Amino acid sequence: MISVNEAAQIFKQKLALKTSKTSGPIIADRDYPPFDRVMMDGIAVSFETYETGVRQFAVAGIQPAGLAAKVLLDSKKCFEVMTGAPLPEGTHLVIPYEHLEIAEGIARIVREAPRSLMENVHRMGSDCHQGDVVLESGVFLNGPHQGIAASMGVRPEMSSTSRILIISTGDELVEVDETPLDYQIRRSNAHAIKKSLELNGFDNVSLAHLKDDPKVIADHFLASTVIYDGMIYSGGVSKGKFDYLPNVWSDHGVTKHFHEVAQRPGKPLWFGTDEKHKTSVVGLPGNPVSSLVCLHRYLIPGREMFARLNGEIKFGKELTYFVPVKIEYKNDGSLWANPLPMKNSGEFTALTESDGFIELPAESSLFSKGEVFSFWPWRTA
Repeated sequence: MISVNEAAQIFKQKLALKTSKTSGPIIADRDYPPFDRVMMDGIAVSFETYETGVRQFAVAGIQPAGLAAKVLLDSKKCFEVMTGAPLPEGTHLVIPYEHLEIAEGIARIVREAPRSLMENVHRMGSDCHQGDVVLESGVFLNGPHQGIAASMGVRPEMSSTSRILIISTGDELVEVDETPLDYQIRRSNAHAIKKSLELNGFDNVSLAHLKDDPKVIADHFLASTVIYDGMIYSGGVSKGKFDYLPNVWSDHGVTKHFHEVAQRPGKPLWFGTDEKHKTSVVGLPGNPVSSLVCLHRYLIPGREMFARLNGEIKFGKELTYFVPVKIEYKNDGSLWANPLPMKNSGEFTALTESDGFIELPAESSLFSKGEVFSFWPWRTA
């Protein structure tokens, strides 16, 4: 068996799966903001006049958002201004309504406070300038990124995602909408894997199911490897009499990178490449928790996070131990991982309250409260 770190490094080098990312940089089409923008409802006045001690101003008019900037011709007057409006020319300070009384066309400052030049004004060009690269190419767009692109009149072109096929295997599996017999279970792993991939940036994911028949498996593989960039199998990679997948892959030219990792759950993990068609082939263990842990630890890209263990765990085997946890955020900014009880790697319902899992290294057997460990969330995008 290889170690978890060795497996992760091999996946990093050999896995050829891409999420959807921008295919070109997003460049500012003008200065942002494109004008001096009022940040609070109130009045706009001459800062120089305010500095002389003037505390009441005749209202010359109203500057709404969506109209060109008006011009203050008399520095002893003011404009009422609305949030988002351009700052009227000749004014350099916005005083909020909460500090004012306005009656009979006169605005009086009734609450004193330290004030500065261009206070409550979002200065023109303070965010970026025309021609600046705001987002580099190759970025996975989140909500803020989409908003930034839209504000600049850009509909980002996205690179195509890898074509992924998830194949569940096993004669005991029936479809979700079927009523299983006493010795059958519904096909759940494939749907969990698909949703996890979609939530983390892969949007071209298909499903298939195969019976435990080596010829059927082989025929399907040969027909599919020419189409897909990645084929992820659920089950059929352990040492059972009907675990045909490793032999089928070997018989049809798939290069094995490794089989079995020193970890719990997920020891039977298999990874290889069909070099002829540049297809990544992954065999996930069939137990539900094992399957999802391996998927998120090795296949789904994301930054490593850390959390403090909120309890004590003893684990006496020389294996990396993955423990489902519920995350708790403390008011000091720390992240704490509360271990969730789990009987075995087939207990899918144990993940109901979980946010992800922590990784306990093989070198230790006692893990104490307050120690910091790697945390892998179910959702990273």
